[in-house]
Amino acid sequence: MQQFRIEILKEQDIDALLALQADNLKKNLDEQTIDSQGFVSFVYTPDIIKKMIESEPQIVAKDGDVIIGYALATSLEVGQTIPLMQPLIEKSRELRHKDASRGLGVRPLSLSKYYIMGQVCVRQGYRGIGVFDALYQGHKQYLSPQYDCIITEIATENKRSLAAHRRVGFTTIHEYYDNISQKTWEIVLWDWL
Repeated sequence: MQQFRIEILKEQDIDALLALQADNLKKNLDEQTIDSQGFVSFVYTPDIIKKMIESEPQIVAKDGDVIIGYALATSLEVGQTIPLMQPLIEKSRELRHKDASRGLGVRPLSLSKYYIMGQVCVRQGYRGIGVFDALYQGHKQYLSPQYDCIITEIATENKRSLAAHRRVGFTTIHEYYDNISQKTWEIVLWDWL
């Protein structure tokens, strides 16, 4: 079995992370790969990643010195500076979620301390060995002391990502059609309380 470790992204590794992102952008993949392996949509820049590092620890998986996966945490403050994330942040203020763990029924998400999962990606050849789950466990380890939950949105066409998020513990709290992207999206939440 391949060995890997979970750690915090260092600024000197930003270019390696962005290279992995580029390899998995939907626009760079064929339809068969998109259907079977999933994809990432948003193109991060070095400046955005630097802002994210300053705000929250960014979790990566490494095999030796090679980044084999990443899961980017986006605080609401940093997300407000990223135009693509602003609609999700606005929408999240109106959402409610089931809060069964505390016996509170359904409550506004705005009453929870949460952040946005910006993007998750695992390098080809390392999929199916637990990297995705380990990245999210890294989030729980490093960020649960400050947050109640994570939210993210996933295109419904990205079946592999939806299934992986459900396996980790995410539940769908909202689904909507976006006229700009012309896609249906699921907003999913992982409650840590």
